[in-house]
Amino acid sequence: MTTASIIIPTYNRAKLVQEAIESVLRQTLDDVQVIVVDDGSTDGTGELLRSRYGERVRYFYQENSGRSAARNRGVVASSGRYVLFLDSDDLLLPQALEREVAYLDAHPDIGVVYTDGYFCDEAGRNVARIAPARPIHRPDTILEDLVLSNVILACHSVLVRRTALDAVGPPYFDEALRGTEDEDLWIRLAARGTAFAYLDVPTCQYRVHGSNASRYDPASPAFWKRRKSVTQSRFKILNANFFPRLGVETRERFFYGLLRFHLEGDEPARERALNSARFMELPSAARARLLYYLGVSNIVDAGEVVLGRDRLKEAIRLMPKSPKYRGILLLSGLGRPVLSAVIAARRWLSRVGKKEVPASPIGRGGLRPV
Repeated sequence: MTTASIIIPTYNRAKLVQEAIESVLRQTLDDVQVIVVDDGSTDGTGELLRSRYGERVRYFYQENSGRSAARNRGVVASSGRYVLFLDSDDLLLPQALEREVAYLDAHPDIGVVYTDGYFCDEAGRNVARIAPARPIHRPDTILEDLVLSNVILACHSVLVRRTALDAVGPPYFDEALRGTEDEDLWIRLAARGTAFAYLDVPTCQYRVHGSNASRYDPASPAFWKRRKSVTQSRFKILNANFFPRLGVETRERFFYGLLRFHLEGDEPARERALNSARFMELPSAARARLLYYLGVSNIVDAGEVVLGRDRLKEAIRLMPKSPKYRGILLLSGLGRPVLSAVIAARRWLSRVGKKEVPASPIGRGGLRPV
């Protein structure tokens, strides 16, 4: 059996995929299998790779079906004890596999090891380390942390033991997801009890450029596909069997991120989340807080005064003795500008008093004072 298989999905990136392949062929670990799955390229990728690499690279072509389908096909075709997923615009550093394989060989109880790396520009010049961009987390609480944010960030910073991978698939990646499929895989692995470990060495480069799948560009169709995928993956977590086993604080933070940010502008989906059994399983105080935050956001951020007041009233029904909720409801009757000014003042006082939640509410799904 091969030591490590590197799966590279690609689509119309004939030049970049060569750079990704070269970064694998330069590895200090010898026993490496390179598999490229071409997801319907029309730029001559297949002819170029066959002529340049021959049997050094196993090349497969499929009709355009998405990155998840390409990765799944690559796993089925691979034979390595360990598997790494490298996107065709990213790179591995020369000692990446040697270090990661050595770690997993020495720690048979660990199923997944992930590492540090660099963000780099289009030319491959390092810009910053990846680790500081990660939310605070611990490998031993990886499931709790992953449901709030993809703390791993770079898919190719991860080496997975095949036995762990086979325990969740096939299919390994959810082919209905576009842009959140790697996070979904890590969550499913963690939910099965797979042990994760962090190796504090840089092993990869994550290229930041204009065609990144995760870039923020509402004018791009890919942006809306990813947003839809984020919503799907959030509800998939919400409905998972493991969700009720998460800590109350984690579940509340998850709902905060879901309701305030992920479902922003999608009131039917918000109502679906608010009426879900998982929301009803939260303690009354947690539900009241979430309705309060959402009601304030409806009024202050979106100008939806009637809807916001209804949610504030529901928060009061759950926590009838809360003077804050009653006070904010009363102020909301004076109009959006008054309430906005009060909320802005409260947030300012919270920052001055150093009570602001340190993690980003978007990245961590954390609660912030309002």
